[in-house]
Amino acid sequence: MKTLYYDCFAGISGDMNLSALVDLGVSVSALESELAKLNLEGWHLEISQASRCGICGTQVKVHCHDTHEEHHHHCGLDVHCETAHHKHQHTHTHTHGRNFAEITEIIKKSTLSQRVKNDSIRIFKALAEAEAIIHGKTPEEVHFHEVGALDSIIDIIGAAICFELLDIDKIVASAVELGSGTVKCQHGVMPVPAPATAILAKKFPFTLGGAPHECTTPTGAAILATMCTEFCPKLSGKMLASGIGVGQRDCKELANVLRVMIIEESDVATSGIQKEELLELHANLDDMSPEAIAVLCEKLFEAGALDVWQEAIVMKKNRLATKVCVLCSSENRDKLESVIFKNSTTLGIRAVAVSRVSIPRNFVEFDSSFGNVKLKISGNGDNLHIKPEADDIKVISKQKGLSFTEVSAKIIDEFKSKKS
Repeated sequence: MKTLYYDCFAGISGDMNLSALVDLGVSVSALESELAKLNLEGWHLEISQASRCGICGTQVKVHCHDTHEEHHHHCGLDVHCETAHHKHQHTHTHTHGRNFAEITEIIKKSTLSQRVKNDSIRIFKALAEAEAIIHGKTPEEVHFHEVGALDSIIDIIGAAICFELLDIDKIVASAVELGSGTVKCQHGVMPVPAPATAILAKKFPFTLGGAPHECTTPTGAAILATMCTEFCPKLSGKMLASGIGVGQRDCKELANVLRVMIIEESDVATSGIQKEELLELHANLDDMSPEAIAVLCEKLFEAGALDVWQEAIVMKKNRLATKVCVLCSSENRDKLESVIFKNSTTLGIRAVAVSRVSIPRNFVEFDSSFGNVKLKISGNGDNLHIKPEADDIKVISKQKGLSFTEVSAKIIDEFKSKKS
């Protein structure tokens, strides 16, 4: 299994990410060729070598030919900030921006692969949802300024292209340094992390105070929050490649670089059984409809439950009832208990400590002959199990007039052939 590992000891921004992936081995010509499929004019990439605190690597800059489309690092929506990793001097007060719908339309109309389209839209959606929370809007109402500028679009979609070109199986990361201090924006001086970064940081472990400036931008945070399946993992295997992306800021406290590595995980890392201590939350319900219980279960999954299921029980007075069971980590217990109390009629919740033993599993996007489908891959070697997403198979089965089993079997065969 090829794993892309992000070592974010000095944080991450959109341009640092692109720089690191190019240094890792992504072909610049292939990247530019794919970006051309966006049909967006007025930009070019500048590739150079640079060093920070004695560490050398690659630096990628997106140059926009329209003077209003300069490279920005930002603290969120509708703001014009002094840069975090860059120290450009802006002479204008207006930046071009696009809303979430406009960016999505640009991506969908392109001739990029379905995998790149899906990943790009997911990253932009994560940003839109974070900004919507901050500004009391819906994601559809969010209007990006800095993130909607051409250079930031290239950063994000370029990242999705690089992930496909590298043909990796999963993406993981270390804890992420956010920095400290303040950043000066159009709305005044704001503390680090920026508002959007703080929202996105709920999805990954982080550190603060490693440097007296902003280390992680909303774009960098969105890429990690969207694409990484695991943080602070225990890895073991063979190093296939490593790369260093160099940021624009040069400071003495912390080398402003992003390190990435491709690791071919060994059998010890990928076939070993994982053991973890978890909690089971139980709520007995005898006065809720099946429809209402179904909604409760959906909300529990959305809140981060590891698993949710229902059991038929008989309660006092011999009434048939439903026990809703939730598997979760102890850190997420309070949040899930709040969801249960808010969305059910229960008056109490039981919690039981349990041990879970599981085999490795991973979710990947696969570009099959039927189109893009999601696969769940578990086990390793001779015990590898591949299961296509049922909803994807249903759609294809209906469109092609084939049975569910036929479509599933063909996709599994295609995936195995590609990997062999």
